Amino acid sequence: MNRIEFMRKLEELLQELPQEERTEAMQFYIDYFNDAGTENEQKVIEELVSPQKVAETIKADMGEQTSGEYSERGYSDTRFEQKESPAERGADADEKKAWTSQPLKVVLVILIAIAACTVAWPIIAGIFSMVAAVVIGAFSIFIALVIASFCIMIAGFVVVIIGLVKLAVSIPVGLVVSGSGILLFVFGLIATVASIKLCTIVYPAMIRWIVQIIRIPFHGRSGKEVS
Repeated sequence: MNRIEFMRKLEELLQELPQEERTEAMQFYIDYFNDAGTENEQKVIEELVSPQKVAETIKADMGEQTSGEYSERGYSDTRFEQKESPAERGADADEKKAWTSQPLKVVLVILIAIAACTVAWPIIAGIFSMVAAVVIGAFSIFIALVIASFCIMIAGFVVVIIGLVKLAVSIPVGLVVSGSGILLFVFGLIATVASIKLCTIVYPAMIRWIVQIIRIPFHGRSGKEVS
């Protein structure tokens, strides 16, 4: 049943009322439908139950003069005196929903941010620690090579001194020790120069690699894009 059928049936049921009162009653419900809007037409019909129920209410109110009356504004039914139209109720519900959903969204965003931080920070810290460990380990290895080579060179120099001292006691022994010291010194010198040269090649490459890793979040191509 739609609005037209409802009002037509109601008008038939109110035929026994005087023309003026029937007109005022019909106008009241016409205005009620108009205030609710076409989109809420079915809600109004469900609220009113049926044309028979409305007609019975109007007739009962006219007989008892207790719960309804006609005035210059039309027929006043106590069932609807303090009720809002479906459109107004819908607007209020939307407003309340919007008001309650906004703080809820803020809370959800905060909770998501906290959860993301609790997950992301350990991952970031783990990656940073891994990179730092690799870098520090590489630096330590090459520095150790330089120090070890230098120590070999120093040891060779000391052995040469000892060999020279041994010449005073035994020339053959002194020559052997001194020769061994010279060989050791030369080997240490070559190793020192080589390790230093290796550091000059490896360290800049490592620094470039670290810079590229840092640029990844900002450029997305391992630091190849330069702004």
